[in-house]
Amino acid sequence: MLIHTLSLVIGMDDPNNPSISIKDALKDGKRIKYHNDYLVNLLASIEEDGCNVKGYFVWSLLDNWEWQSGFTSRFGLYFIDYKDNLKRYPKQSVEWFKKFLK
Repeated sequence: MLIHTLSLVIGMDDPNNPSISIKDALKDGKRIKYHNDYLVNLLASIEEDGCNVKGYFVWSLLDNWEWQSGFTSRFGLYFIDYKDNLKRYPKQSVEWFKKFLK
């Protein structure tokens, strides 16, 4: 049996819509579904194919400047308010990951 060793850096972006409220920006059900589906399939790869997974890292923990998109895309589990001294707000995916890890 061939065993693969993986260390994954996984993430997705959302459009940066300056008119969206912070309350709405924290609702990231699409990101939760993305990570949930990825992890379900990763588990299947471990169980069915014997993949040796060493890590799963969310790209990115925080919003950042993207090389091709600048600040037009938002990443991460935390929303950064560019208008309020870069204040950080946890998105719903933070609570999802906390529950998942328990």
